[in-house]
Amino acid sequence: MLRFVEIEDTEHPYRKQMSDEDMAEVLQGIVDGDDWMSLEEIEAAHDHLFDHITAEKQTVEGVLTVQ
Repeated sequence: MLRFVEIEDTEHPYRKQMSDEDMAEVLQGIVDGDDWMSLEEIEAAHDHLFDHITAEKQTVEGVLTVQ
């Protein structure tokens, strides 16, 4: 199914503000069951993990056409 998206909408906006260390702390906090993370941080971590898992499990090359 063909889907059109804006290039800036392909990544969670808060994820762009987080360093690798910030992301690692949030992910570790999730694993540990901590509750100090904001909803924005959790959503950004979800976006990060989704992209990572999808890239690992993808069976065909993806196509992104920028016009």
